[in-house]
Amino acid sequence: MANKMNSSAILASLSPQEILDFQVRNGMIDLDDVRASIVDTERKKILKAHPYAISHGKDGRWRTWVPDKNAKDGRKKIAKSTKEKIEEAVVCYYLENDEELRRKRMTLRDLYPEWLEYKKLHSSETTIPRVESDWKKYYENEPSSVPIIDKRVRELTKIELDEWIHKLIRKYDMTKVKYYNASLIIRQILDYAVELEIVEENLFRKVNVDSKRMFRKVQKKKDCTQVYTKEEEILIFREAWNDFKNSKRLVYRLAPLAVMFQFLTGVRIGELCALKFDDVENGVLHVVRMLQRDSDKVVEHTKSHEDRDVLLTDAALDIIEVARAYQEEHGCMGEYIFSTTEEALSYAETNILLKKYCKRLNILYRSSHKSRKTYISSLIDAGININTIRSYAGHADERTTYFNYCFDRAPDAEKKKLLEKALETPLQG
Repeated sequence: MANKMNSSAILASLSPQEILDFQVRNGMIDLDDVRASIVDTERKKILKAHPYAISHGKDGRWRTWVPDKNAKDGRKKIAKSTKEKIEEAVVCYYLENDEELRRKRMTLRDLYPEWLEYKKLHSSETTIPRVESDWKKYYENEPSSVPIIDKRVRELTKIELDEWIHKLIRKYDMTKVKYYNASLIIRQILDYAVELEIVEENLFRKVNVDSKRMFRKVQKKKDCTQVYTKEEEILIFREAWNDFKNSKRLVYRLAPLAVMFQFLTGVRIGELCALKFDDVENGVLHVVRMLQRDSDKVVEHTKSHEDRDVLLTDAALDIIEVARAYQEEHGCMGEYIFSTTEEALSYAETNILLKKYCKRLNILYRSSHKSRKTYISSLIDAGININTIRSYAGHADERTTYFNYCFDRAPDAEKKKLLEKALETPLQG
């Protein structure tokens, strides 16, 4: 039984190419003979490398030592009734404990947790939850008789990877972005496997996906679902100001001011919640931290891990002073601009109030992220230099600003007037 187990373990640690190479080198034809010869050769290698003598005692039992880092002298003694059994025990020990042999047998499922810890060292906190979600959706929960994550990394072939990813693209009707996020895991795990010398090359990087034919085309969303019009913004400001002045039931008394402030600065909601009075200097807002959605913890960096400055309007500065005056009047002076406690403003509170105001006004609710899009679109409409807008938004590339945050805020009546003016021609008599 032990001999069979060792044979299986040795074969599992070898790739088909290694088996084939062995056959060619030794002039063999029968594959069963090849397997048997490889097992015998690998067993001999392991026993030859074993640093301790195998001895036959007077009591008829065979003994040797194997490494044991927990033992006082770094080794432990094992004994068996026959030489064959002691050799099998030695081979079995190294198959189970030798790091190189262990890695040869690793599957994608085995390697994923180790790679994820490595990934965490080189990624932002916001990336990891998405990676974990994609792993469960596209890898762990994919139905298959032998899921790709349970195949040994050394045995994966290019054609197998090609078929797998193309089936995944079709099944989930992926856009280019979804494909990139989903394939990031196998792409980077196999890169990691190369670094660990489990495989010589990342075969997935040789897989070609025709982006023009395979990916679902993404149509830009309608303006009315992405930004608030000028009229809607004015109405929301009135509701928020009225709420701040008159409501007695608000848990977060300064949250209505935060709703308005986001429209005037375009900061992300996590950044908005964590703004401090010390972040404002000479009419400029220094955006340097954020409240994390998942952990509800304030971290000293932004989503992009780059600080930025936003020039404040007089209205934005007035809101800050109103918040400061309220805190002084009620004896609750703290670090955070829009909180009356020592804690940052609740992540959900701004969205909750914005939704309430939209319901009162009977207008379409758009999340606080759309307040940010409204701010950016307003600056574009005003003709402000795109590099300035990009900087205020915290984008690395102006293409992100244009492609994802540029929407028309004008209602149809205003568009009609602009069209008439732009296309005005003298009547032909």
